[in-house]
Amino acid sequence: MSLVVNIYYTGENGSAREFVKEMISRGIVDRVRAEEGNKRYEYFYPENDKETVLLIDCWDSLEALDLHHKSPMMKNIAELRDKYNLKMKVEQYSEFNGNIKNFEDIIRERTATRKFKEDKVDKDKINKILEAGRVAPTAKNMQPVKILVAYSDDALEKIDKVSPCRYGAPVVLVVCSDKSIAWSKGGDSTYEMDASIVATHMMLEATNIGVDNIWIKMFDKNELKRVFNLDDNTCPICLIPIGYKADDYKGNPMHMVRRELKDMVEFI
Repeated sequence: MSLVVNIYYTGENGSAREFVKEMISRGIVDRVRAEEGNKRYEYFYPENDKETVLLIDCWDSLEALDLHHKSPMMKNIAELRDKYNLKMKVEQYSEFNGNIKNFEDIIRERTATRKFKEDKVDKDKINKILEAGRVAPTAKNMQPVKILVAYSDDALEKIDKVSPCRYGAPVVLVVCSDKSIAWSKGGDSTYEMDASIVATHMMLEATNIGVDNIWIKMFDKNELKRVFNLDDNTCPICLIPIGYKADDYKGNPMHMVRRELKDMVEFI
């Protein structure tokens, strides 16, 4: 297991980028990379936020990260951060080494569930599913997706008014995409594609943690926008009811009936 730390530095008038330039010119970046246990220390510049710089900082272990925090360079980094008057947001998570376990099973087990129990899904699990969507790729990393979590009785009643396909699920993820944010060129926009990738990530993660789900396209988009007060640019793409399948639900007997690979693939 290794540790990944994402640090977002945000300033004004390009100060975050000037901070990075000085970090590099003073050799601080190279010295951190040379520390024992450092696996990655790299800056990225989000296209949709010119005043923010993302630092991805990866370490072999918590012990290595702790030693880094105690190193003399931390004072230099803090002084530079104050010099450029930067705000800092930190995210830290564990990264497990090796291949993803049972991924072959996950992509085959995920299936549409059309009858759910009333049992609520724990919010920790919902957040884990949402996190899978957050890290999904989008065109130019513009991240135009907005997700509404219909969890309350009032929100679920609104879902039932716009679609007959909740199937009793205790939670529905409403996956939307903002056309004004999504990458576009020559009138062609990726807003729907981006949302579809995010939705797929979330469905696979739900399956991974034992939460059943289904992708729903049958709903009244205009009415959904109205009842949830969505602006003109925000377009609902799909609904994903999630929960636990009913004990008597038999599933789709055609789920594993698939075309042969040779019938859908051509090497050229």
